[in-house]
Amino acid sequence: MKKAILLALLMPYMAFGQIIENFESGTTGTWVQYPEGHWNADNTASLSGNYSLHHTFDNPDAGTSRIGLYVPDLKPSLGSTRWSFKIRHGYDPSSSNNWSVLLMSDSDPASLADGGNCNGFVIGVNQTGYDDTLRLWKVTHGTFAVVINSGINWQTDIGITDHVKISIDRSAEGEWNLSVYDINDEIIGNKSNTASELFNQEWFVVSYKYSSTRDRLLWIDDVSIDGIFLEDEEAPEVTGCEVIDSHTLRIVFSEEPDENLMIPPNFRLTSSAIHPAEIVRENYISYRILFNDIFINKELNELIISVLCDKSGNCEENISVEFTPVWAEKGDVIVSEIMADPVPSVSLPEKEYLELFNRTGFPFDLAGWNLTSANQVYPFPESTIEPFEYLIICKENDTALFKDHGKTTGLRTFPSLTDGGKAVFLCDANANVLHGVEYSSDWYGDELKDDGGWSLEMIDTGFPFYEEGNWSASKSRKGGTPGMQNSVARNNPDMDFYGIQNVFPEDSLLVKIQFSEPICKLPDNIGDIIIGGKSVAAVYPVDPLLREFDIIPAEELKRGEIYRLYVSEDIRDMAGNGMQIDTIDFGIPESPEACDIVFNELMFNPFPGDPDYIEFFNCSENVIDASRLVVVSVKGAAGDTSSAIRLSEEKRCILPGTYYAITTDKGMVISRYCSADPDAIFETGALPSMSDDEGHLVLFNRELDNIDEVLYDEEMHHPLLSGYEGISLEKVRPGSVSIEKSNWHSASEASGWGTPGTVNSVFTEQPVTTGKVTLSSTRITPDNDGYEDILVIDFNFEGTGNIVTVTVFDETGTYVNRLAENVLAGYQASMAWDGTADDRKPVSSGIYIILVSVFDDIGKSYQWKKVCTVIRK
Repeated sequence: MKKAILLALLMPYMAFGQIIENFESGTTGTWVQYPEGHWNADNTASLSGNYSLHHTFDNPDAGTSRIGLYVPDLKPSLGSTRWSFKIRHGYDPSSSNNWSVLLMSDSDPASLADGGNCNGFVIGVNQTGYDDTLRLWKVTHGTFAVVINSGINWQTDIGITDHVKISIDRSAEGEWNLSVYDINDEIIGNKSNTASELFNQEWFVVSYKYSSTRDRLLWIDDVSIDGIFLEDEEAPEVTGCEVIDSHTLRIVFSEEPDENLMIPPNFRLTSSAIHPAEIVRENYISYRILFNDIFINKELNELIISVLCDKSGNCEENISVEFTPVWAEKGDVIVSEIMADPVPSVSLPEKEYLELFNRTGFPFDLAGWNLTSANQVYPFPESTIEPFEYLIICKENDTALFKDHGKTTGLRTFPSLTDGGKAVFLCDANANVLHGVEYSSDWYGDELKDDGGWSLEMIDTGFPFYEEGNWSASKSRKGGTPGMQNSVARNNPDMDFYGIQNVFPEDSLLVKIQFSEPICKLPDNIGDIIIGGKSVAAVYPVDPLLREFDIIPAEELKRGEIYRLYVSEDIRDMAGNGMQIDTIDFGIPESPEACDIVFNELMFNPFPGDPDYIEFFNCSENVIDASRLVVVSVKGAAGDTSSAIRLSEEKRCILPGTYYAITTDKGMVISRYCSADPDAIFETGALPSMSDDEGHLVLFNRELDNIDEVLYDEEMHHPLLSGYEGISLEKVRPGSVSIEKSNWHSASEASGWGTPGTVNSVFTEQPVTTGKVTLSSTRITPDNDGYEDILVIDFNFEGTGNIVTVTVFDETGTYVNRLAENVLAGYQASMAWDGTADDRKPVSSGIYIILVSVFDDIGKSYQWKKVCTVIRK
């Protein structure tokens, strides 16, 4: 009934017409070829009359030639339609030699040649399969579906000598009939079927595929199209709008638009009044609109087309196209649970898994997404994660084990989740990292759960880039919560951002910077980074988690200079926190020589459960790379050494006059020693073995040159101490000889018994004097309170071959202690006395004589007597 009413309304504008093309004009007329020049109307073996359409191009290569007729006004939905034509193929059909005729196509010949996925109906041979049977197909986005199988084998039933006439009828309701007539117009086949769907039907196209020696063997003639034709008096409409990516749209029109209007100035986004950068024709009704700027994600956007006309001159102005682009941004979908060590199981499957969580109100197609770990890519299958949904990710073979726990997607290959820790990244189809975790077994925080069977769960999914402080061992009695809210879920906001962790110049033109947390927008804000008072030239991310970047300085760095790098307060972490450390000094490192960097503090007998630590001091005027230094312990008279321990696994600057302490547990050292400087303490995977009573440590560079060494034992501690656990040995002065035991002293009680990363509690300033022998003070109060506990004797001689002996006497001239005997001191040296006698017992209060005897390198001897008062409180 509705169709009858529509036909009645359209009747005045309809025409029952026929298009006939017999090529008797000797030309191809309005037919469109692609490629050009492959077809002609000629009289070579014509099928009917004097001329037929003939493929005439002698192609040296295999190819496909197409020719089409534009039929915009045909309306098969309004009445019966008939297509008929005569055809001869002068070679037996095969997969590489065949023909087809697109009765109705929404793509022109050029679009078909460019691989366009057309829609329409096609008759031909071997478009699918290779059985040489004549078929009618429906084609949807390039995919063929058989409508009618004629049962006629082209090779055996038709042959290459004679032509046939093919007639195809379609009713308005979608009933199809295929008839085939031989050269004498006698019917040789007739089949019917129903396919009601219709597409934009604007082209009749002949397609001819041939091998290099089988071109020029297809003829077409007496093409006829009968049906209802309705003259187009309406402007084109936008029938489709697809968001391809964050700055590209695909627009589909109801009919072919005027190409002269498919230009950037005719299109604009209302949000920014920005015109496209480029418009690319995909086929005659489909165009890609490319912008330089990205759309507003997850919000309604509007595209305005100023003028839209068809080829008949029908126009419309100010067409509005609304669309809502949705793509996953950083942190939209996150890794929220990790089962890296499932054995022995609590009650979950003994298989590794990850859990993803969609934090947004939008679904995301996971096609093209992947997990990345250790430079390996693990692609997702076709899958979708719905709004606020949890998704279990595991090996494809393990999916059945997890299906009862929640929605599960199996990957054909799955990253091996090592027990100790690993970096895992979630990437979208454009290789953008959406989220990543570099997890560690230390995150469990529970020794009962870090040996297997328990997952790591994110505490607060509102802060997915807050790593170590936002993960914990599962509290679930099952050992984990795959596919559901985490058992440890609670408010746990990220309130801090440490900031810059390391800056190191790879060379004079490249500086590497490392942050404690991801920084998303740093490459787009290079003006926020200053080196030596000048903006930098460029910034490039090198870490998928956006914590490490390469910086190109504006000017070449110079050796011997210390540079200050500053990052603006505008640069913040993903939670919006400003940096605590936004400034750091660095310089191009030099290779260290002997005594450039020295031992300065030793913790070899810590409290039970506490770690050892070793502190170094850079005495030189050069920057030194910590990764180029190793420390070993020496055992026994044979000199056997432990494994070499690098001071840093990554390149790191030790600036002149600065301290550098290493330990296996930075947090514990900081909490134990109140005087510690956290910024000068660094974790290593191990330390050389350090006995609680005595030991021997050596510092080497990478070339294994001896840089410094120290012999320590517990008797070097202050004799008044009742015990030595948790008390470090400190150097009186960093520049004094490390191997000389008298230069070491117990850390003071006032300092907390240790000063890792900062100035020693027993440090004594070098006096400013021109004397050859000077004392740091005229009195000492050796009670280990950190004040005047040690007397330092400084030597300032001429020449380098001075042999020194230092002896202590009391005021009666009685021998007390010999601090040094025939020691080669060079031209400068220091020695210390802690107020003890030869037997390490404290001396009584009183006046003491320091006798210094020197034998120089030209044979002369000298003596100095100095006086110091010992006061016992």
